[in-house]
Amino acid sequence: MRKLKFDRNRYGNGLLIDAADMSTFDGSIVEAVPDFHVIGIIEAGGGNMRIGDHRVKVQPGTVITITPGMPVDLSACWFDRATWIFFEAGFLDILFEEPHFTYKFNFFNDPGTAPAFRPGKRSFPACADLAREILMELREPSGDGEQFLRAALQLLLVRLQRAHAQKGNRDGGLITDARIQRLRFLLATRVTELRTVEAIAEELGISRGHLHTLAQRHFGRSAKQLIEDHRMVHARRALLFTDADVATIAYDLGYTDPSNFARSFRRHMGLAPAAYRAKATK
Repeated sequence: MRKLKFDRNRYGNGLLIDAADMSTFDGSIVEAVPDFHVIGIIEAGGGNMRIGDHRVKVQPGTVITITPGMPVDLSACWFDRATWIFFEAGFLDILFEEPHFTYKFNFFNDPGTAPAFRPGKRSFPACADLAREILMELREPSGDGEQFLRAALQLLLVRLQRAHAQKGNRDGGLITDARIQRLRFLLATRVTELRTVEAIAEELGISRGHLHTLAQRHFGRSAKQLIEDHRMVHARRALLFTDADVATIAYDLGYTDPSNFARSFRRHMGLAPAAYRAKATK
């Protein structure tokens, strides 16, 4: 499985964002693990793709989202007309001058939901138009390109968030509570060091009980379950992106016994850690 890294030097001006017309994309890349975020706007295509553990039907009017470290299999699908946008999460913090900006959006940050949804008939064309405009601006930049990209990308993200909410997804509104944005950031980036409910609550400056209430209200999970969900995301990334043995990964994630890690991983993924790595990297 090919590991895809973001080309930070492509544009030479600090723009850590890119876009592609997937009908002309390199067909040799069928199984990959990106280290960046992806938004895919599919106007025409077919077949099925896999994103992590989810099987996604490729059909007109579909939006897919891929988070860093998520395995993607494109071997059974094709794209006749689709625009994909790629970016590093930290770039949005800089572009929008707001810490943890990516974590405002539910459709990127819930490991338990399918990474695809279908906006309505009025909303999807508007999203597709914005994606193509972003692609064209990157290919033929203007003097005010950064301002254009900021406006177009923010509008696209908000449209997608609204569409995601209208599809009945729980807590679908834009996250404006700074504590939830920071909680998502901590779970995504520091769960290997902040390994307990108490540690994360202390980092947020709230009580353990308050953290549990926030987790239930916004994610429908206990704080402990939420931490475990994200530990498994980090475990998958470590198995795919590093050569560390299973025991080392277990200890790095805070497990005192590798066998407990193996049982938890099998419960979440249906495979033992070594079997998951072998299947994903063969």
